[in-house]
Amino acid sequence: MATCWYCSSEVPETSQYCPSCGHSQTDRTSSPLFGVVDPVTGIWNSKFVNALVGQEANRAVRYHRPLSVLVVELDHAEHIHKELEMIQIEGLLREMAERLGRSVRDTDTVALLDADGPPRFAIVLPETDEQGAALAADKIRRSIASHDFGTTGTWKRITVSCGAATIDAGYRPMDEAGMMNRREYTGNLLREAHDALDFGRSAGTNRTTVGAYRP
Repeated sequence: MATCWYCSSEVPETSQYCPSCGHSQTDRTSSPLFGVVDPVTGIWNSKFVNALVGQEANRAVRYHRPLSVLVVELDHAEHIHKELEMIQIEGLLREMAERLGRSVRDTDTVALLDADGPPRFAIVLPETDEQGAALAADKIRRSIASHDFGTTGTWKRITVSCGAATIDAGYRPMDEAGMMNRREYTGNLLREAHDALDFGRSAGTNRTTVGAYRP
C-alpha cells in the first residue's frame, strides 16, 4: 500500500486516484474526482456514466438528434481471472481503457461499469445513429483484437464483444410536454445495450449486436 499525498490515507499501489479523497496520485495540480472515477483505470465509473446517459438522452430527444450507447465486455473473463493475478488483471483493465479511449472520438465518453464480474465498459456516443454505433463497435473490437497485451501477463491477445442501443433522431416520446425523466432514459438505454450484448454473446464471442431504444 502507498500513502495519499493529499490526505495520507492508504492507497493501493495500482490506484491512480485516492479512494478516500479522490485526488490524483500522479497529478498534484488536478481537482479531486471523488466518487465518479474508477481508482484502478482512471476513467469514469458507472455512477458518472449513468448521469451522463440521462443528460445526453434528454438532449437527444429534445433536439431530435441520435444517441448511442455501447456496452463492451471482455471475452473469456472467467479464464483470465483464474490465470492472472489481481495486479495483472488491473494492468489489463488499464490497458483496455487506454485502447478504448484511443478508438473513439474526443466527444465520446468511456467508463468502467463493472470490474468484479466479467469486466464491462460503457461508451456514450453522441450524434451517433445505429449504423454509426455498429461501425464504432467494430472499430473497437478490431483495435482490441490487434493489440499485444503481453505486458500484463500470459493473455497477449484478447477480444471483446459489444452491445449497442440507439435513440433514433426521429424518436418522439408519447407526451412531448412531459418527457420521461433521466432515470428512465438511462435505465432503458443501458438495459437495451446490455440485452443486445447478452443476445450476441449467446451466439459466440468477438461480435457486435445492435439494439434499439424501446420505452
